[in-house]
Amino acid sequence: MTTPSTRVLTVSTTLGPLRVQDAGPADGPVALLWPSLFSEGETSWGLQLASLHELGWRTLLVDPPGTGGSAPATRRFTMEECGEAALQVLDDAAVDQAALVGLSWGGFVALRVALIAPQRVTALVLSNTSARGVGLSERLRVRMTALLIRTGVPGGMGRLVAGGMLSDYTRRHNSVFVSKFVERVNHLDTAGLARAARSVLGDRSDVVDVLHRITVPTLVIAGAEDKALPQAPHSDDLAHRIVGARLVVLPRVAHLSPCEEPTKVAALIREFLAPLG
Repeated sequence: MTTPSTRVLTVSTTLGPLRVQDAGPADGPVALLWPSLFSEGETSWGLQLASLHELGWRTLLVDPPGTGGSAPATRRFTMEECGEAALQVLDDAAVDQAALVGLSWGGFVALRVALIAPQRVTALVLSNTSARGVGLSERLRVRMTALLIRTGVPGGMGRLVAGGMLSDYTRRHNSVFVSKFVERVNHLDTAGLARAARSVLGDRSDVVDVLHRITVPTLVIAGAEDKALPQAPHSDDLAHRIVGARLVVLPRVAHLSPCEEPTKVAALIREFLAPLG
């Protein structure tokens, strides 16, 4: 194994240029990590990177459009286009195959990659995500949310987002993370965030009926208090329809499992990926 290193890539994709942190052992198996909406890669998955590197894995940590070092998208986009962008990241990094590790939006992306290019995927970690599409009433609600993001609210969107995505326990006992999360949401580009919210929350297609085509090892992680994408039906769909998938439900956790229970999630991912390295 060679000495671990870190470099920052700027990858041209169908979504525009994306910043990608390429770190860990250069000759290790690869995990591509994609975060949730309202988050750059480091916020969603940063606390899991050291554990993966210690296990011998190389990581490609993506900042989606409008977060971290990636410019906002100039148009709305589909989850299939996000899957194509993830494949373009792998191509740019000269990676033939990778485990796809996704939180919420990242899970939407990971599922599309596994369906579009199954030969490129070695495993899936699907945290707080769904294969379901969006009905008319939900689309209307998302449009209102996007309008609120664009026009702004007193004090910023961060507090509202944290209230919907984090458990009561996390908000009471992890004030440092909550404050940083709120601040980062408040500093996101509002036009780009509204566009991303429409795309991720309101426009995504339904892939429930084709989940049986996914045959790679799959770990599904859910939060017992997730109100955004509750375990039933979302995580249950994935666990029941992807052959051999394992479901783990974390207590006192809502929608951001890797942030709310970083040690437990790191241990779950290590246990899951260790035999595949």
